Amino acid sequence: MHSPILFGTFLTLGKIVLREAPVFMGFKRKGSRVVVSRKGRLQRGSMSAPCQIIDVSESGVRIESRLFVKTGDALQLAVELDPGKTLACTLEVVHVRSPRFGAKITSISSDDQARLAHVFDDDLQTSFARR
Repeated sequence: MHSPILFGTFLTLGKIVLREAPVFMGFKRKGSRVVVSRKGRLQRGSMSAPCQIIDVSESGVRIESRLFVKTGDALQLAVELDPGKTLACTLEVVHVRSPRFGAKITSISSDDQARLAHVFDDDLQTSFARR
């Protein structure tokens, strides 16, 4: 049985925005995603591989990599969000559509969490400055 699909319009700051992607009932994202397009490095045990961080939210990431992963895998991620400052965290793979996958952040230091929050603040300021 498929979930009902709704196509709709949304009112945002006085502008009507047409939603191009379908909205699946029963699934609601908790936070917004920020496109970061940064190179990173994944590690699972002794295996390591480069990756491309597609986007990030406060609770997870979407990644493209040649590293074979399956749902439930625990991975270490290192990515340079700010020049010279590496963000490191532990991930759990929650969705796979090779070569991309989604993972939730299961462990991150308070300093790296603050750095990640700064990415969202910058994105919010940038999007309001464009309007």
